[in-house]
Amino acid sequence: MPIVSTVNKKQLYYEEYGQGIPVIFIHPPGMGRKVFYYQRLLADHFRVIFPDLSGHGDSDHADQQISISYYANEIVQFMDRLHIDQAAVFGYSAGSLIAQHIGFTRPDKVSHLVLAGAYPAVHTMVGQQLHKMGMYLLEKNPGMLMKIIASSHTKNRQLRNLLTSHMKKADLGHWYQYYQDSLRYSCLGQLRRFNMPMLFMYGGLRDWTFTHAGYYRKACSHAEFFRLEYQGHQLPTKQWKTCNELVTGFVLTH
Repeated sequence: MPIVSTVNKKQLYYEEYGQGIPVIFIHPPGMGRKVFYYQRLLADHFRVIFPDLSGHGDSDHADQQISISYYANEIVQFMDRLHIDQAAVFGYSAGSLIAQHIGFTRPDKVSHLVLAGAYPAVHTMVGQQLHKMGMYLLEKNPGMLMKIIASSHTKNRQLRNLLTSHMKKADLGHWYQYYQDSLRYSCLGQLRRFNMPMLFMYGGLRDWTFTHAGYYRKACSHAEFFRLEYQGHQLPTKQWKTCNELVTGFVLTH
């Protein structure tokens, strides 16, 4: 498995497949790169890259408090170490916050911004409760949280076990801090600064993030939106075929 050393000498593990336009995937709290199990198939069209953020999966722990901005800077360093001048950046759930932060702080590094279940800030009661529940379970019963997350992402037992075993590698402190900063983070004031091609994917009524799409529709008139009816939030695993098709068509035509 390849590794990259950041400027603070920490090692980030990642998986890489395929050739062509680089697409970098950013995972939500705790899950690590394995949540993009099915996006490896995009290697038929792109150079797909799946890093574990610090404190997740097989990567080293950070020596400081982590935050959305910390992880955004980490991904930029990661790109520099791999000599990637520009890439399509795919952010899933809270990973979309990191992708967006890179998008308005380092737009030169982002050729396309692809976001699944994105929100610029947690402005719904459901979203706040989910983040707080995650933080609570991390302190009281992290095993239960891992089981809930894995089960919500797939009915495939083998994949559930893979997701769970990878989550067990995460540093619980970093996981908690990722949740915590996602809950208080906001880039609402930065949305009009996005000029790169943007693709938003949401689930249907069961996707708590869909109500946030209005912020993007108002501020990013050039963006494309897709809503997969009768689906929940977990599009990369539960609707991976449609998700991959949307990514392929969007990146290749913009």
